[in-house]
Amino acid sequence: MKSRGVKVAVMTAAIVAMCPTISANAAPGPTPAPATMLGSIDDGPGSFSVYRTVDSGQRPTDADNAACNDYFGSPRSLTVVERLDARMYTFTNDPSTGFLQNPTAQNVGPIYVCDGPIVDGQALLDQWGALTAPGLGELSMYGPCGLEFMIGSPGRAAVDCVLRVNPNDSGVTDGVATSNSIANPLRLPDGRTGSLWTLYTLGDGIAPVPEPVAGTPQPTGSVKYSVGREVNSVSTGSTPSCPGGVRTTEIHAVSVDAATGAASTEPSADVAATASICYQNPSSPDFGASLSITSYGVTPALTATSTGQCRRTDLPIEPGTVQQSCGFTLPPQPALGLTGGQVTLNGLVPTNDAAGSANSAIWTTSFLGSITPR
Repeated sequence: MKSRGVKVAVMTAAIVAMCPTISANAAPGPTPAPATMLGSIDDGPGSFSVYRTVDSGQRPTDADNAACNDYFGSPRSLTVVERLDARMYTFTNDPSTGFLQNPTAQNVGPIYVCDGPIVDGQALLDQWGALTAPGLGELSMYGPCGLEFMIGSPGRAAVDCVLRVNPNDSGVTDGVATSNSIANPLRLPDGRTGSLWTLYTLGDGIAPVPEPVAGTPQPTGSVKYSVGREVNSVSTGSTPSCPGGVRTTEIHAVSVDAATGAASTEPSADVAATASICYQNPSSPDFGASLSITSYGVTPALTATSTGQCRRTDLPIEPGTVQQSCGFTLPPQPALGLTGGQVTLNGLVPTNDAAGSANSAIWTTSFLGSITPR
């Protein structure tokens, strides 16, 4: 969950100072988390699925709107500001950079979300959603969303949500869904509202997996999404400016299954991006963080810095482990053709180490503007 307003952290040499230097006689530095090393990457007790979603352009069904109203109750249902009918797609992406090449390759199911105002930590929206995913079945989900208007893209906003997934009759017992959404509520030119959704679900889904239906190109505009997984993630410990610790990591491209959206546990050997996150002390409901990320999927390589928010969700998983999601809005870089963007990550961490990695988190990045993946 990112902080509100336009809050861009200019991280200079202080980022470097976060990480201890090693002299010839110093003790060895921190080693990568085993769960993030190539050849051993594991989802943990659950499983990751990633979907590209696009506003269908259709009115939501009466049944979806009624379920939304039931969630918000009366009179809060009168304050709902968005009711969105969309479609979910599996996609193909570049095996080296992670950028989507065919964002709507296979049409795999419907998704509906509705939003109302809320004050919950740094969150401004309360979202309820429902989707039908192959293998997972019908799911409902609820939780807070951050909202930040993009100064380089008038009429658009970066929205990141952290939603608890309800159990269903198809084997899903719990989970957390996160979104990297570029909202276009007025349906201005340059693409409808769309997202990358990352689902981390517990339980063994037993819902049918239909034969995928070929998708058709959708008006997704200038947004370019990439999907990756943490590789060689290192927690370098607490510093005075980063009391929650510092995480450094590589991000490697990862593909999804065409029929189910399940994320592969075999990322590319190529480094698509590198990142460093400075965490503040974890607190309830959310806590601050600062990001520096360099993407090698564009030419020249692009480095962006941002402040954001993270949120934790207790799941029935191994003792001492918690689900943690973060979101960061990227500032414009006109010289590079970047008008804005967003970075989100969804993974498991040790309860006592916000910068640690208990599995290989899924990272999603959105770039808007004329910037072009290589």
